Amino acid sequence: MKRAVYLFILIPFLACQNNSNKNNTAGEETIKDTVVNVRSLIELGGEKQYVEMTGVSSKNPVLLFLHGGPGWPQTPHLRYFNTDLTKSVTLVSWDQAGCGKSYMHNPDPKNLSLEQLVQDAHELTQVLKKKFQQDKIYLAGFSWGTVLGMHLINKYPEDYAAYFGISQIIDMGKSIVVSRDWIKQQAKLKKDKQMLKRLALLENNDTSFCKTTLDCFFKKYEMLTEYGGAIFSKEAEAEIKIAESKYDDYKNYDWLKGFFYSVSRLGNTIFETNFTGITELKVPVYFFVGRHDQSLPAIVTEDFYNKLKAPKKEMVWFEGSGHEPLEEEPDNFNKSVIARIKN
Repeated sequence: MKRAVYLFILIPFLACQNNSNKNNTAGEETIKDTVVNVRSLIELGGEKQYVEMTGVSSKNPVLLFLHGGPGWPQTPHLRYFNTDLTKSVTLVSWDQAGCGKSYMHNPDPKNLSLEQLVQDAHELTQVLKKKFQQDKIYLAGFSWGTVLGMHLINKYPEDYAAYFGISQIIDMGKSIVVSRDWIKQQAKLKKDKQMLKRLALLENNDTSFCKTTLDCFFKKYEMLTEYGGAIFSKEAEAEIKIAESKYDDYKNYDWLKGFFYSVSRLGNTIFETNFTGITELKVPVYFFVGRHDQSLPAIVTEDFYNKLKAPKKEMVWFEGSGHEPLEEEPDNFNKSVIARIKN
């Protein structure tokens, strides 16, 4: 948190081309293949923000990852769990304004809003297309990041070769109701009177239990966690904690401070999210769903998926995962992404 100086490493990085010359930006000279290893601050929306690009070949497709939260950067997690992706794609991790190394550089960005983050992501997309001489890149969003992702592919379909919605948010209001119903069902099966009592307080908006919508959401998430409806794999839960403390450049980061800073400004946006009015998307869409995710229940995603028109669409199930398949089943996740990009 308190570091005053940041060291940004630039190991050979040049503007580059895609696998096929037909994707080169018109009029630009083809650049030779290089390893990509970039850690830098890039100006997006008038604010310096941290972006990390990693790959074995600058000719590989580019995959931009939009992290969850809001305000929970996943750069350390991607390094720890998803390095295999970098053998086939240039993986781009961006710490959104208000969190991670962007927050460490600037703890009070001027305009932290959904609209601004979508615009920042659009601006970053243009930077990546130009640097790597590719007409289109791949886009992946996780949880909160899927809110940004859906806005991007709906508004700027020409920028993206395909979209991966990991634990996709569709209709947050409906997800909360379905999630509560699942907790109640499990509590009855387990004859858990204490859980049923807590749930009744939550459903009755008892301010002695939780005062705000956000506070009540966190209370519900705690209940989900107790029943394995959030992160299903206990081993993954422990590994996630290791990932968050493993890397020197994040060891001084106050995760909760950054998270609550972002949530205080973006929290209401989550609860207002509803994409059910979107019936057609112009890019291939892959929804990655943890079988045991009750935080964003699959039934809500399935209903949207069944009505959706897209050039290609697929529901990809992760049988051993809850809310975080990219960390609960990293090998399966990495292979699933790569297979769909190669095809």
